[in-house]
Amino acid sequence: MRAMPRVLLAIPLVGLLVLAGCVQEPPPASPFNGQEFDNGMYAPLFTLESMDGDLWSLEEQRGKTVVMAFIYTRCYETCPVISAAINHAKTKLTGEENLSVVWVSITIDPYHDSPSVLQNWTSDRGYDWVHLTGIDSAVNPVLDAYDVDPIHYEDNSSEGYGFSHPQPTYIIDSHGYLRVVWSEVDWPVDLLLQDLRTVIAG
Repeated sequence: MRAMPRVLLAIPLVGLLVLAGCVQEPPPASPFNGQEFDNGMYAPLFTLESMDGDLWSLEEQRGKTVVMAFIYTRCYETCPVISAAINHAKTKLTGEENLSVVWVSITIDPYHDSPSVLQNWTSDRGYDWVHLTGIDSAVNPVLDAYDVDPIHYEDNSSEGYGFSHPQPTYIIDSHGYLRVVWSEVDWPVDLLLQDLRTVIAG
């Protein structure tokens, strides 16, 4: 039998090497259950008024992990779900973990949610985290920066007006970087806590 020319044997080998070079490694799996942000994205800074009437600045929270949600007091569907989840999540952290975490919510309804309204709402429900408000020209740019827009106003004859809007919940690390966002309203407490502990651990 006549031997196959060596050049023909070389062609498949070259082809295999070329194909091997085209195969890409799969991206590394995210350590988070929520949507992970690219590294190096700072959380937009802001200063708003707390329910106690004091000024609250995101920049002043450096050194702590911040969990930030968006709710308003006249919300009767989604906001109670988020508030209850936050309240439950706080009880699951150890005392040491709670010292390193700041929980905060920002109103989507600055026209109604004055500091006194937020204070009464907080007291009635037994909540103990910071709720923020301010004049609309201060609050609305924050809502825009954190993708809570677009907000659609809805009339309700029995309850007044309402909103239809996104309600993300963010985890911001101790250096001020956005790390994770949960876009769903009914996020699982245990999975958010896993993400929170991953961020705390650095």
